[in-house]
Amino acid sequence: MKSPPDQPTKHLFTTGVVYDTFMLKHQCMCGNTHVHPEHAGRIQSIWSRLQETGLLSKCERIRGRKATLDEIQTVHSEYHTLLYGTSPLNRQKLDSKKLLGPISQKMYAMLPCGGIGVDSDTVWNEMHSSSAVRMAVGCLVELAFKVAAGELKNGFAIIRPPGHHAEESTAMGFCFFNSVAITTKLLQQKLNVGKVLIVDWDIHHGNGTQQAFYNDPSVLYISLHRYDNGNFFPGSGAPEEVGGGPGVGYNVNVAWTGGVDPPIGDVEYLTAFRTVVMPIAHEFSPDMVLVSAGFDAVEGHLSPLGGYSVTARCFGHLTRQLMTLAGGRVVLALEGGHDLTAICDASEACVSALLSVELQPLDETVLQQKPNINAVATLEKVIEIQSKHWSCVQRFAAGLGRSLREAQAGETEEAETVSAMALLSVGAEQAQAAAAREHSPRPTEEPMEQEPAL
Repeated sequence: MKSPPDQPTKHLFTTGVVYDTFMLKHQCMCGNTHVHPEHAGRIQSIWSRLQETGLLSKCERIRGRKATLDEIQTVHSEYHTLLYGTSPLNRQKLDSKKLLGPISQKMYAMLPCGGIGVDSDTVWNEMHSSSAVRMAVGCLVELAFKVAAGELKNGFAIIRPPGHHAEESTAMGFCFFNSVAITTKLLQQKLNVGKVLIVDWDIHHGNGTQQAFYNDPSVLYISLHRYDNGNFFPGSGAPEEVGGGPGVGYNVNVAWTGGVDPPIGDVEYLTAFRTVVMPIAHEFSPDMVLVSAGFDAVEGHLSPLGGYSVTARCFGHLTRQLMTLAGGRVVLALEGGHDLTAICDASEACVSALLSVELQPLDETVLQQKPNINAVATLEKVIEIQSKHWSCVQRFAAGLGRSLREAQAGETEEAETVSAMALLSVGAEQAQAAAAREHSPRPTEEPMEQEPAL
């Protein structure tokens, strides 16, 4: 029986997933995917993996749409929006005064592969790319709005091309429009969502997202990325970049430095979450969490597009930690990562976490291992800088070199000490009150008991 037309579609209160084949059409005109790691197979393979594992059937599939040019202009300049948001077909419909001549010829370079693009990574297909990049943004907006409105529990957006490197007027690093930044602006403007936390765990710093909210105290941007003193792409994201004006303290860069020997892996990421990410996130107390979920820190990605050895499983556990924030309103958006096995494994782990499926436990060796010396130095620096803005991180400075097991034991001990102290102080207060009652003079109006007559 059909439901009455006036009733909206009823969504199951579960994890939403969004994907659209429109995004497959953004491909270099040279047709060689070996030259271009950011290819359509990335999202196709993740979609297939979620189908094969049966996870997709537990999720609600959300219909995507193309973002409007106005929506894109919440973050990007009008020129940038028209340049990448229109194709030769729909460009004619626009007011010609807006378009400064045949813009595409001016902006694109011929690439060695035979295609065109902004650079060798950031390729452009004149007929299809504008629809694909607008679809990536619109898919995320649709999903995030449903989570913010309480129709869905949380969500995972299988979108491409990625967006976190796209600045107000610059396309770079495979990115044209910054989907996460645009979605954040729209959540605040259209749904009155107050505070948004953006966690960016792509191995590359999200320079575009940092730029979009650098002066904004209502958006906390926390990035964990390979930095190597500015020698790793894109070179931004120093720990000293803390925000500007009213946004000071609302930009947190966990900027790993020291290369890949010793490697950065699960222990280092879990320690960063324990000592910096989660304490600051809880203190900020967001209404919504968006994750720039790049998976190029997963083992299987070689430098310069990676070099770290975080397991896919670890990302499931990090997702589960973020679900303790914002009443569980968490939406992950795919960013980078090109090793198909790695990004499929990580997506599977994250969707499992979002669905509250039991996760594969972390290896005991991971829990017993201490973070490496370079990671400890990085976190010391971050805490030294951020403790001026977030007092909650100060107490973690001394125990940065501990393994997760040691930290757990230390925190249990600390909690026990605190409760023992509380009990002692309650006992002391009670004893004080009793002593005070014993020694207090009787009120004058109270008649004295008569001494018994001898």
